Amino acid sequence: MKFEVGYLYRDASNYKQYESVVVEVVGAERPEDVESMLRDQFADLQVWPDVLHFRPEELGWPTAYFEDYREDKGDLGLHEVEGIIETITAPSYRL
Repeated sequence: MKFEVGYLYRDASNYKQYESVVVEVVGAERPEDVESMLRDQFADLQVWPDVLHFRPEELGWPTAYFEDYREDKGDLGLHEVEGIIETITAPSYRL
């Protein structure tokens, strides 16, 4: 099935920048299935139980880092999934 995954990057000052991708996910029938797959793949990155953290660059997806992004200045090197919805839009990526 096809899903749109919306996500954001939040810097150390809590400024946010948003991104989304449309993915085709084999074996997923619901948005919760995609969330579970991402949570499993990035289990070691989970910081807070109510936020799904991941690194889109590890999936070949675009990042939403700010131009002045620097982990050595306190910026967190993770993105947060904001929402996952079913879509009929042609996918750009596979998961």
